[in-house]
Amino acid sequence: MSDLMTTKEAAEYLKLNYMTVYKLSQRGRIPASKIGGNWRFRKDLLDDWLAKQATVVEGTVLVVDDDPEIREILKEVISRKGFKVTTAESGELALKEMEKQHFDLIFLDLVLPGMSGVDALGAIKEKDKKAVVVIVTGHGDDPIALDAMSLGPLFLIRKPFRTSDIVEVLNAMVRVR
Repeated sequence: MSDLMTTKEAAEYLKLNYMTVYKLSQRGRIPASKIGGNWRFRKDLLDDWLAKQATVVEGTVLVVDDDPEIREILKEVISRKGFKVTTAESGELALKEMEKQHFDLIFLDLVLPGMSGVDALGAIKEKDKKAVVVIVTGHGDDPIALDAMSLGPLFLIRKPFRTSDIVEVLNAMVRVR
């Protein structure tokens, strides 16, 4: 029995939030067994599951942020989860990328050079009414964030964010597809 991990141990091993692992277990999205009312995980099955996750492309994601470090962090985290990632440093460039291809998910900063993030969100929604947008901002309580939220993004993530925040959004996207 020592080769079985608890939900907490599996979460640490996978570098995911405890509740994310628990919910993935409940939904049958991760290899787990329920023993005595608690979820248990075998490391070898988790390793196989991780390898499979890394080889399956889940969709396309656009990251729009003027900060090159933020773009790179998001690109790395998102691509590790099996998504194809395109980046843009402005709203104008994001709209040009949207002319080239459809994006399943868009991470959008609100404070951008040129076109504001709120204006970009409006243009994105006009171009693709079904666009799924996640606002990533350091201005969560600012009126600009309230304006953006009125346009209907799926999530709002505050900077500085944790990689687990991004992973949880991606996991939610995979579940609804």
